[in-house]
Parts: sequence; C-alpha cells; structure tokens
Amino acid sequence: MISKITICNLALAQLGQAPITSLDQDDEKARRLKLFYEPVRDEVLRTHNWAFAGAEEPLITLESPEETGGKFLYKYPAEALFVRRVFAPNLRSAPLPFREYFRTDLHCRVLETSIPGAYAAYTRRILDENLFDPAFVKSFSLALACDLAVALTGDSNLASQLLQKYTLSLDESRRSNMTENFTRAADSSAFTEVR
Repeated sequence: MISKITICNLALAQLGQAPITSLDQDDEKARRLKLFYEPVRDEVLRTHNWAFAGAEEPLITLESPEETGGKFLYKYPAEALFVRRVFAPNLRSAPLPFREYFRTDLHCRVLETSIPGAYAAYTRRILDENLFDPAFVKSFSLALACDLAVALTGDSNLASQLLQKYTLSLDESRRSNMTENFTRAADSSAFTEVR
C-alpha cells in the first residue's frame, strides 16, 4: 500500500537519510517534505499523459459565440491539472485548437474553442497515492529527493546525480506508460471515459 510517508521515505533513502514516521513530526526533513510534496507531485503529473491520471469529460459552456464574438467559452474542468486536448465527441482523433486563460469577471479559468459541445482530455490531480502507477511512484520520489538534496544534505553533486537518475526514470516511465496506453487502445474498439 502506497502512502505519502512511503513516497517520502523512498526520497529520503535516495538521500541517505533516516526515514520519518509522520509529516507532522518536529523534524526538518518532515517540514521540508510537507512543503515540497504537493508541488513536486503536480509537476511530475504534468510531465506526461499518465494513464492512471487521465480523464475526459464534456465541458460546461459559459458563453456562446453570440456573447463572445465567435467562440465558445467553457469552464476549465475542476479536477484538471493540465488540459491535453479539446475535441468534438464525434471526432475524438482530431484535437481542436483552444486557448486557456483566466477570466477575472467570471473568477475562473476558461477554455475557448470554436465548436459547441466540446470535450476535454486532461490529467487529473490525483490525491490518493494508491492510484499511482509504480513507475510514477519511482519518478516522483526521485524528483522529491532531487529537490531536497541540497537543503537536507548540502551536497550539490548528489543533487546533480539525482537529477540524472530522475530524468532516466521519467524517460523509462513514459515509454512503459505509452506502451500501456497503446496496448489498451488497440484492445478496445472505442475509447472509454476514465473517471
């Protein structure tokens, strides 16, 4: 069973540091891990179209072309960490050009595109570590170790070594994940929605 503490202790092992039992313990390692955990997780999730974090859904229309001067304006999906493509439901293989920005008057991020009834395929922010792919766990723990190396060990050479290790791990994870995605697509006659 994977947990935050498991991932943090994997990162600490890469740094030659003793494990922790809680992110709330009165310890410099725990404080730094608690600070870095979520931003590093989200950064690694954004680096690739991970199968376990993929989702698609119809977009919620905020404004029609009559209101915007020619484009449909959609609400950015609430769970989305990174929108990978926007498409028409009957043309899944043809991504549409879209623009993403923040609308201050609506107080939200929006997606703008040219068609009605658009869908978005995106990477979700995953909060449950049990859903993480093992290859992602390895890459994530290495990224965490890399970001904390100098602060916890004072060793910039170790940070450089961990960066190389992280890059190789991420490349390997991407290759295996892409193969898995391709195999799933080949086995399925229709793309299924991930929720």
